[in-house]
Amino acid sequence: MRISGQLLWRTAGFFSLLSFLLLATGFFLALQPQVLAPSKAPSPSQAVIPAAPPAAEGIHKVVALGDSLTRGAGDANGQGYAGLVRQALEKKSKQPVTFTNLAINGQESPDLLKQLSKDQVKSLLAEADLILFTIGGNDLFKQTGGLYMIEKEKLAAATKELTANYQEILRQIRALNKKAPIIYTSLYNPFGNTEAAAETIMPVLDWNAAAVQISADYSQVFVVPTYDLFQNKESEYLFTDHFHPNAAGYARIAERIMQALE
Repeated sequence: MRISGQLLWRTAGFFSLLSFLLLATGFFLALQPQVLAPSKAPSPSQAVIPAAPPAAEGIHKVVALGDSLTRGAGDANGQGYAGLVRQALEKKSKQPVTFTNLAINGQESPDLLKQLSKDQVKSLLAEADLILFTIGGNDLFKQTGGLYMIEKEKLAAATKELTANYQEILRQIRALNKKAPIIYTSLYNPFGNTEAAAETIMPVLDWNAAAVQISADYSQVFVVPTYDLFQNKESEYLFTDHFHPNAAGYARIAERIMQALE
């Protein structure tokens, strides 16, 4: 019996979406330890987002890394999610927070690895109380031919390289700083309401699931989901370039990160 390509895509997409929903559910349950007590052998989702997150009041030095999402591209206020998290931390602790944003527009995972080799970056990370970063959007889509020209072979190769680089990024950061929480903001799909939706939903969901699995091998690494924040709300929360969040979109990401910290 022959199964159409469309049916295969829908079936695979269903299971990817189901995996995301399980991740998001685990995230919110983990923020409520009275609902879900930690077991002796935590599952990967519990290990990534533990029931006892770090206290926001103890965070005085924040270092941000990654790409244009951490840089705040698209935010007319110039804050981005990282700047908003800093403001929220200062408001909560009533103390100033030293904030260093090392993110670079257009950066991909190989570029971030090179940046981590610099002595000044190493020093800043070693002293940080909290490390924020984003990476992966440019890896997956920048070199694939554009918004409506997704090349599946290049996308698969980019995902494989991103997976290896992400693991090495976490390894290097954790080697420099044994204790500081590391928050990775996972990917949303900016193409969800475009003709490229069918070709981009699965790669984004699959990558987010891979990031969770990799992060579970490292202590104090939090993967914060954002896919649902923008799903079916692209016109409301994306900037005019239809790739980066606008000010309201960044505010939603920052709010979710603070939920993890509080």
